[in-house]
Amino acid sequence: MNYKETLKSIDTEKALVLIGIEFESQGAYAKFACPRPDCDGKAAIKEYGDKKNLYYCPKCKSSGHIICLTMKTKGLGWSDANEFLLKARSSNAKRITEELNIKYELFYNDFIKAKGIDEEMCKLLEIGVPKGKTMLAGSVAFAVRDAKGMKVAYYGIKMKDSKPVFHNSFNPELYLYNFCNIDFSEPVYFTNDMFRCVYNVENGRQCVCNFGLPYLSDAQIELLHLTDRIIFLVDEPLVKLLAIQMAENKMNYFRFE
Repeated sequence: MNYKETLKSIDTEKALVLIGIEFESQGAYAKFACPRPDCDGKAAIKEYGDKKNLYYCPKCKSSGHIICLTMKTKGLGWSDANEFLLKARSSNAKRITEELNIKYELFYNDFIKAKGIDEEMCKLLEIGVPKGKTMLAGSVAFAVRDAKGMKVAYYGIKMKDSKPVFHNSFNPELYLYNFCNIDFSEPVYFTNDMFRCVYNVENGRQCVCNFGLPYLSDAQIELLHLTDRIIFLVDEPLVKLLAIQMAENKMNYFRFE
């Protein structure tokens, strides 16, 4: 496993506990005391998504990743630090176990229409822009259900800049959007674009999405193993990475379109 694969597979909070670093979780980040001895600032490390397990201190401008942080803190070499961090590989321990009791009043607008998605599909899948002052204000919200169909969260995409927004109790690495509606015996399409996923569902394809992550997590690969055939609808930069992940995990059948 190379260092990029290690960064993707490590549960950030579990790793920080193993290293012995106190932290405070804030959304997609964990904040902790800057590892530089001459700095009293707070560094932030990304817990999931793009730049996962990379940290940065805004006060002294120092940066690094969870492996070099482990080397500094535990006095380990590169290989030993990688081996040590295998104890902190991601698991399904943080899955949400109770159904979400929040229901937003969602409305359809021209932004969603421009994505090629009609209003009836939005009503069916519970997609729309929430009314009122909520953390998802200014975003298109997607109701997220687990593999058994229980609603666990809302995932939002901001209309002004396409950035994701969601409550910190929801870890996108543990789910695949629309997976609960899949017939495993039929071909399953995969994309990392939420709007593209819904567009394909509306046009008669079984499609799932990993919430825009630039990789597939261990939990998501485990879910895809349940399917017979996977067809990837992703942009060129992701093709090589996903092809390697599929081959390494011995998926039944996959191809790219």
